Parts: sequence; structure tokens; C-alpha cells
Amino acid sequence: MFVENWMTPDPLTVPPATTISAAALLMGRHKFRHMLVAENSAKGKTLVGLLSKYDLARSFPSHLNPFSIEVADDTVPQPIATIMVRSVITVEPYCAIEEAARIFRSRRINALPVIRAGNLVGIITESDVFAALLNMTGADGHGIRLVVESDSVNTSLALVSQLAEQQRIDILDAVSFRDHKLADKIFSAFHFSQRPNQWFLDQLRERGFRIVKLG
Repeated sequence: MFVENWMTPDPLTVPPATTISAAALLMGRHKFRHMLVAENSAKGKTLVGLLSKYDLARSFPSHLNPFSIEVADDTVPQPIATIMVRSVITVEPYCAIEEAARIFRSRRINALPVIRAGNLVGIITESDVFAALLNMTGADGHGIRLVVESDSVNTSLALVSQLAEQQRIDILDAVSFRDHKLADKIFSAFHFSQRPNQWFLDQLRERGFRIVKLG
């Protein structure tokens, strides 16, 4: 699953000459936590910076809430170019969702602009990645989720795929990960279109798989 499938395409942007207070008004109106700063060209939008609500808060007088009704376009007239982050971490549309999650965690950020051939085409946030991972594992409430414990990714994927084909059950998604305490144990989460029958589950147990969760 890729960033392109979960990002917000063609996101709203502002030019670097936008005043700090005008940017605050726009972010408050749309309930954004981040604003992309871009310049238009014949080929598309070129990303030049990223602005967060925390950047805005630090640039306002201490007695004034940047998102209050007291703010006007010219309350803080300096351009956002003076406070925006210029060295922005970005990803490409075909970046794996898991890699985006790793970047969020390692860099301690919560938004990634998406760039294709030098042009800004989207933005993906932590919330988008959480939604994608929930969907991948079936934890978002759609379909049936089966989690099994095994000693090998290959054996679990092979057997479950075989049983699903025999029972004509569609596998919507599958993901495997190691137990962080027992490195020799693998957990594989399968997202099915329908609930596996008792024969399916018995076959797994007979071959030494432990069913951790079904539902």
C-alpha cells in the first residue's frame, strides 16, 4: 500500500509572501495543523516551505491567540517566508505506507508533502497513515481479521492463501511482523471478506499455528 492511495491530493497552498496572520486565519478556517508554502509554475507547484500552527503561535504576540476572532490579515504583517521551515522532508507517491510511518516516528514529525517529478502533488499526515494501517490489518471494522502466530512468514502466508483459495474466501490484506520480545515468533494478520469456517481454523491448528485473534 502506497502513500498515493491515502494522501490528500492537490492540497491547498499559500505563497511565501502571505502574511503570518493571513496564514493563521486560513489554517483556523480549514482546521489545518500544517500549511504548505508553494510557488506556482507552468509545470505545477514547487514546494518552498512548510508552516505549522506552532510556528504561527511563536510568531504572534504572547497575549494574542493566532486563531482567535481578534486576528485580521494584517495583525502580524511579516511574510510567512520569515518563519516557515525550508528544509522539508518529503516523500514520493509510491513510498510505502510503512516507510512513511517510520519517517514520522524517527523524525518526530506528523506531515509529509508528496512530490512527483519536482512538483507538489499531495500531503499525507499521521492520521492518514493510522487509517491506512488500520485498513491493512482489518482493525477498522470492515471484514474479518485473523491473526496467527507462527515461526515463519512464508509458511503462514502459503497455508492461509491455500486454505482461502479452497474455501473461496478473498484475502483483502495481509501483513506480518515479529514479536518484539520473542524474535523467533511471527504474527501474521489477514483481512478476509468473510469469516473462515471451523474446518479452516482446525486446519491451521493441526499444522501448529496458534490463532491469536479472530473477529
